[in-house]
Amino acid sequence: MYTTLARIEERLADIEVESLRISYLKSRSTLIERAKAIEAIPDFWSTVIDEAPAEIDGRIQPRDVPILNCLTGVDVERYEVENEANGEPRSIKLTFSFKPNTWFHDDKIEKRFSWRMSQSGWSGLVSEPVRINWKGRDLTDGLLDMAISLRKKEQELEANGQERDVIKTTKEYAMLVEKVQRTPQDAISILALFGFRGHQITAEESVAAIKRKKDMIDGVKEWRVLDEASPPLPDTEIYPHGEEVAIAFSEDLYPGATQYFTAAKERDANLSDEEPVSNNSDSEDQENGVNHEANEEQPSKRMKLSR
Repeated sequence: MYTTLARIEERLADIEVESLRISYLKSRSTLIERAKAIEAIPDFWSTVIDEAPAEIDGRIQPRDVPILNCLTGVDVERYEVENEANGEPRSIKLTFSFKPNTWFHDDKIEKRFSWRMSQSGWSGLVSEPVRINWKGRDLTDGLLDMAISLRKKEQELEANGQERDVIKTTKEYAMLVEKVQRTPQDAISILALFGFRGHQITAEESVAAIKRKKDMIDGVKEWRVLDEASPPLPDTEIYPHGEEVAIAFSEDLYPGATQYFTAAKERDANLSDEEPVSNNSDSEDQENGVNHEANEEQPSKRMKLSR
């Protein structure tokens, strides 16, 4: 009885994936049209980021703010979708466009997040590190470049037929593990998102796992409960929040960008309509020795973008 119910739930989940694929294809041309309209609105994306959901807002560091003010475009592409019947819609490509700035040479940075499934039953996003061509200071404090160096070393070992665990004996691995351990997770720049890798599951491993699960759903293989819990990330992961942030961009901020922008403008209009509050007690406080400057709150961790 429970096995039958579990199989039905899996089929319902497959229907949701199909719906996502169809919805993406139907909305893509309209979203491209929206992007062209946004080009005429100054500071659109920095205003939207200012209203970002907690999954994004909570990851923005003060040093990220000037760079995010240079943001001119955000795009989400479900790049594996081929047509309404084929292609994995949960795989996404994020593209960020920037106006010329003093931090890096790139005017556009793209990062792909591929949806994968493991043999244990876990599923989620994995990725490859993407280089940022810094002009000066690396705002990830070297984490991104180290992640790229490690991946390059892994590829060299793979080309030579070495086992995957051999990478743990290399200096690149040891140096990155040490760097990650010494870096407070709540102080990492959101630009470290471009170094996110996640669980290292290959496309071939994922295809085999998906087929195995489908065979169980269809009754070809005996049903067994899979462990869908996320295992610990590798010790070399520089941005553990990467999947959460990528999903927030693709499923919340990007499709709802106009609503976020409108909310920000309405809030600003309401604030400008408020009458300034006069403090009539200043002279009295001064007579009593009250120091307002000393009592002022410290500025928040994050400055407001664009305003």
